[in-house]
Parts: sequence; C-alpha cells; structure tokens
Amino acid sequence: MKKRIYCCCIFLLLLVLCACKRDGNGPALKDSTAPGPVSDITVESLHGAVKIKYALPSDPDLLYVKAQYTAPNGAIRETKVSRYNRSLTVAGFGDTSEYRVTVYAVDKSENISSPVTIDVRPLIPPVWVVRKELAAAADFGGVNIKYTNPGEDDLAIVVLADDSLGRFSPVATQYTNLKEGNFSTRNMPDIPTKFGVYVRDRWGNLSDTMHVVIKPLFEQRLDRTKMKGLPLPGDAPIGHNGSIAGLFDGSTTSGFYHSSDASKMPQWFTFDMGQRAKLSRLVWHMRPDYYYSLHNPRVVEIWGSDNPNPDGSFDGSWVLLAAVTQIKPSGLPEGQLSQADTDAALAGQTVTFPLHSPKVRYIRFKTLKNWSNGTYVNFYEIAMWGDTK
Repeated sequence: MKKRIYCCCIFLLLLVLCACKRDGNGPALKDSTAPGPVSDITVESLHGAVKIKYALPSDPDLLYVKAQYTAPNGAIRETKVSRYNRSLTVAGFGDTSEYRVTVYAVDKSENISSPVTIDVRPLIPPVWVVRKELAAAADFGGVNIKYTNPGEDDLAIVVLADDSLGRFSPVATQYTNLKEGNFSTRNMPDIPTKFGVYVRDRWGNLSDTMHVVIKPLFEQRLDRTKMKGLPLPGDAPIGHNGSIAGLFDGSTTSGFYHSSDASKMPQWFTFDMGQRAKLSRLVWHMRPDYYYSLHNPRVVEIWGSDNPNPDGSFDGSWVLLAAVTQIKPSGLPEGQLSQADTDAALAGQTVTFPLHSPKVRYIRFKTLKNWSNGTYVNFYEIAMWGDTK
C-alpha cells in the first residue's frame, strides 16, 4: 500500500514539473518548420482601411496571421489576429493610393511563412470624410464647429486662430468618436477672426485646413456679486449649513449649496442673477472630495424666467433653457478617478445654451438625479456667461 502511494506521488510530481516547464514564456516544443502561407485572399476596400479575407494553412501549431505595409513616412504598420480569425483589417491609410500589403502566417515557434503580397487601394480616409462635412458658425466668445463622423472613428478636430504673438496655432482640439456632434471655442473678442479647422487621426494623417473668417458673438462672465437666492414655494429646503449664496462666493472649495435630508427628486432652487442676460453658458463645480459620486448633481435642467410666478409653479413664465447629463470621462466605477476625470472636474461641468435662448433674469437649477440616487444635492459653485447688452 505504501509503495502504491509512493508511486502515485512520484507520478503527480512529474506531472507538475512537466506543467511548469510548459508555463514558460516560449512554446513547450520548438521546431524550425515554417507554416504554409495563407491562400484564397480577397480584399474589401474600406475608408482608410482594407479588410483581407483568407484561408488558413493546415499547420496544427499555427498561432496568428499578420499583415504589414509601409506608410509614406517610412513607418512599418502591422496588424495581427489570432488563428481563430479568417480575416484581418489593415488601417491607417491616409489617402487612396495603391499600397503593397504583405501577409504572413506565424506558428507557435515564431516561424514565419513565405509572404503573400497583394496590392490594395483603400477608400477616402475618415479624416477627409469628416473634413468635407465640417460647418463653422459664430458662437458666444468664439466659433462653433459641427461635424459628422459616420464611421465613428477616433479623431481629433483642431481649430486654429492667431495667438497673442500673431501665430496661427491651435486654440481648441476636440477628440471624438461620436457619429455627430459640435463644440465651441471660447474667450475670444467679438471682432472678425480668421479660423482654420482640420482633422487628424491616431496615425498622424491630416486633412487639409478649412479657412473661414467669423466674428464671435459678444460674451462676458456675469457679475457673481449681483446674484442671490430667491426662495419660492416648492424649492428644495436648505440643510447642513449650505446656502444658495455659497454658489456665488467665487470659490470652488468653500461655501456650498446643500439641500436637506427631507428633499426628494426632482428638486430645484431659484436665484436672481441681478441682471437680464442672453445666456451663453453656465458652469457648475462639484463637491471636490466627491467627484462624480454621492450627492453631486448628475441629470440637470436649467430654466429661465423674466417674471417668475410667486407661487413657485412652473407655469408659462418659465422656459427650459437647457438639459444636461454629466458624464464621467473615464467611465471608471465610483471612487476611482483617472487624470481625465480630475481635469474635467476641476474645469467644471459646462451647460451650453442655444443661440435662440431668450433674455432672462431668474434661473431655476433643477436636479432630476444625483450620482448616488439619493435624496439631497450638494455642490460648490456656479459661474455664468452671456450678453447683458
């Protein structure tokens, strides 16, 4: 019996040692025999890319297939897919020229098959697709750029203007993979200004530059010292030493708004700007120790009025100016912050108002949902911009 147990232990030990040897970085068994090449290749041209379909060689130790081509700047670009794929997409082409692509099969010993070379011609690259549909228009403090990106490609849209030294250089860059959208430059004087706009992808491919001359609409930051709370029936009760005045004290780290535990969603508060203005934007700043979490507002509506009903109702005197849902840039779970999250939080959440918005004096900040699905709301500062002329 002891001999049988001893033999079993030796057998198990050998199995473990064998497994450990196979767990190294390289393959367990190496050979010098290259796999056969891929065959039956067909090519589908895409925007800035080509999709290559193929039949695999029959080699049992096949590991992956790779394709390579040389970009105009001399860089070798490579795409790899596992042996379970029957196609691969080669991307990064910056024009519609003919390119030579070489395809290889590679086995577990890193033996490379003989090359299969094909000539491909991609369709118009995404930077040009997007560039052709760009539209520029005057906006408060700058220019608004509208774009469509049908392929939802990862792109950068760059806006140029003269800087303080007269150099035509970037003043805004919008990174996007959205199907469509728009963005604006800010803090520019209301004088005719030459702008340039071009599109860039992650491989460094560039479109040409669209040139326009546009006069930005006048915009100024509204005087926060004129702003004060205007409590009306139905407004959320204030609690925890918060105040509406704290939102206009000029600090994003002290003085705050905090509704009470008795509040419920949706909830709102009302304030008097102390001046009539055609608003361009509002920026609110979250509670700094709880970015993108707990009771910071998340889903918000901004309402405006020139003569609010004293009964606090949302009657015809109130106009919905904008609605926004705050997005955490990284998408990380609550309590985890990337640098992009922190940078966005420090900059504040911007609410942009449509150009056709009416002039108003009174604002109602309505929270439909906070970050914790809780009952009360707290945050630290509001800043507003517009035209009081």
